[in-house]
Amino acid sequence: MLGATPMPDHFPNLYERERWRRWGYPLLAIGIVGLVVGAIFEGQKNASGANLFLVVAACGLGFSTSLWLRERFSFIRLDEGELYLRFLTVSTRISLDDIRRVRVAKLPAALQGRARTPQRLVDADALVIRLRHPDAGKLRRMLTPRCVFGDELVIPLGNAAVLQRRMEAVLSPQAESQGNGSRPSSARRRRRRK
Repeated sequence: MLGATPMPDHFPNLYERERWRRWGYPLLAIGIVGLVVGAIFEGQKNASGANLFLVVAACGLGFSTSLWLRERFSFIRLDEGELYLRFLTVSTRISLDDIRRVRVAKLPAALQGRARTPQRLVDADALVIRLRHPDAGKLRRMLTPRCVFGDELVIPLGNAAVLQRRMEAVLSPQAESQGNGSRPSSARRRRRRK
């Protein structure tokens, strides 16, 4: 279709994007300024001043590169019936069978005071995933403690609603096939309430 926007395959972690925007650009600027000033001092044959500014440049550029890599390679993807979570070089897969419930909420409402919401992410949507049998320690080390709360993951994502709809589309047929005879129909539930 002409003019249709492609559906994203990778859903970026907005915590890492916010960290890059907050600290990455200033560190990059410090690194570039340190490099330029160090080159000027080197041209004037002032080795001690040049060395100092080149060390500052190396630190600024190194830290900004680290933050850029974290922002670039931290995402979630739905991959063949599994939720693929990647954080830099570390990744894990969560089977959709292990997911009890998935929903989208605004980040402050999803956190419910359990963690501080960054000011820039107050209006961000978060994917809230309730797990059946979480490996909380592994997930907490990978996603940081501000994303993992017991059996619940709260991750601010770009296009969180799109991922939630995709997960629901996969989870709904699985729930129907597994629970065909175990749950009463909605008509029977309504009659019981009366």
